[in-house]
Amino acid sequence: MAAATVRLEAVTPTAFDAQLARLGSGKLTRAAAGIYLETQTGFDAAIYLLALAGVRVTRCTGVPAPPKDLRPSIAFELTPLDHAFGAIDVIELRQILLGEASAALMKNRLPWLRSSRAARHTCRRLLRDEDAILAWRRIVWCSVASLRAARARVRLRPVVFDHGAASREPFRWTYASSGAIARWAFT
Repeated sequence: MAAATVRLEAVTPTAFDAQLARLGSGKLTRAAAGIYLETQTGFDAAIYLLALAGVRVTRCTGVPAPPKDLRPSIAFELTPLDHAFGAIDVIELRQILLGEASAALMKNRLPWLRSSRAARHTCRRLLRDEDAILAWRRIVWCSVASLRAARARVRLRPVVFDHGAASREPFRWTYASSGAIARWAFT
């Protein structure tokens, strides 16, 4: 399928994270102009799945590129930044396959201990398709002055010398039932 770049508009967002997990890999961009999604799934599949999540989808040519005066920084949480910072916020998403997720949840941390009850419960929810896991990596592009103010609200680490560090940052996991990506996108 051909790649699709779409602009998202929240009508009544419900289960947005779960539908993103069904879409697979992609990249969400939040800028002052709006929220954009780049996905390899295709335009028709994006319209269908995001309509189930209560999000209006419009085709667009591309996402806003960060200007030269903005600097990248790595974010460690999904707390949304205020639009007053003038930042371009990018989340790279990756679908976690069921085998990888259940293996990580059921892995014994210590050989003589069983996995925890919460891990077994979460694995059961994944196997029953009641929940899903999304892997994310977040890069915030903002000016140096905005970065100082934003670091008080969100855990950010500026990328100063090694500009490839952002692409080597490990993915973090979030559960679709938590709604963390929907809060980031629509608040």
